[in-house]
Amino acid sequence: MDTRLETFQQDVLDSSFKTPVVIDFWAVWCQPCRMLGPVLEKLEKEANGQWKLVKVNADEEPELGQYFQIRSIPAVKMIRDGKIVDEFIGALPEVEVRKWLEKHLPNESKNQLEMAKSMLQSGNSAKARKMLENTVKQEPNNAEARVLLATLLMSDDVDKAAELVKVIDDENPFGNKANAIRTLHRLTHLNETAGEPKEDWKLYHQGITAFKKGKYAEAFETWIELVSRNRQLDDDGARKACVALFTVLDSEHELTQKYHRRFTSALY
Repeated sequence: MDTRLETFQQDVLDSSFKTPVVIDFWAVWCQPCRMLGPVLEKLEKEANGQWKLVKVNADEEPELGQYFQIRSIPAVKMIRDGKIVDEFIGALPEVEVRKWLEKHLPNESKNQLEMAKSMLQSGNSAKARKMLENTVKQEPNNAEARVLLATLLMSDDVDKAAELVKVIDDENPFGNKANAIRTLHRLTHLNETAGEPKEDWKLYHQGITAFKKGKYAEAFETWIELVSRNRQLDDDGARKACVALFTVLDSEHELTQKYHRRFTSALY
């Protein structure tokens, strides 16, 4: 819809308390505006009421342009609860506009993920797991949901956990955790190497067995002991195992708080 200064309060500000409003500042002579306009209109139609598009002709409504400090068009702003929450200038490709919208628009997967994280904090891992499984099914590219679900599955099915994070690369914000899960998964399929002290291998595998059973405290105990006496075994494997498990559990986890100082001391 088009808006004017006289109806702006009702069309944009008041409406933004009910649903996000995207303002498109444009002009007839602006070629990039003609490219971006149809993209916004198409995405609004697809959104089925999730957000509202309001168009402002910058030439006909200079007061609105001045109020929003418009220096170049097309200029797009998202208004929610009467405030600007994001904006961009220029005719972005459709895929980039979609990403821009998705950052701020509520959706079922996003809400479900937040509920799952809340369940995890309260200790209800069974419900969290179901929610995360639904989220991954609905949104296969959701790296955070994949990592959280993989973390829950590690003690039951480490192979499935590794499969979940297989698609997450190093550049992803959750790539560090994905790599940590892959490191721990490798340990569960490790064979003894000839020439290494058998007692050290026995201790190493004791920690791996504890990890596979979800006994992470016991795994830390054995791996940290091994760090202090044999850094060469499995190419510093015990240290890498500890780092990976700390990464998966997060810095605020009680086991990280308990064992990280001991781990650091064992390194030196």
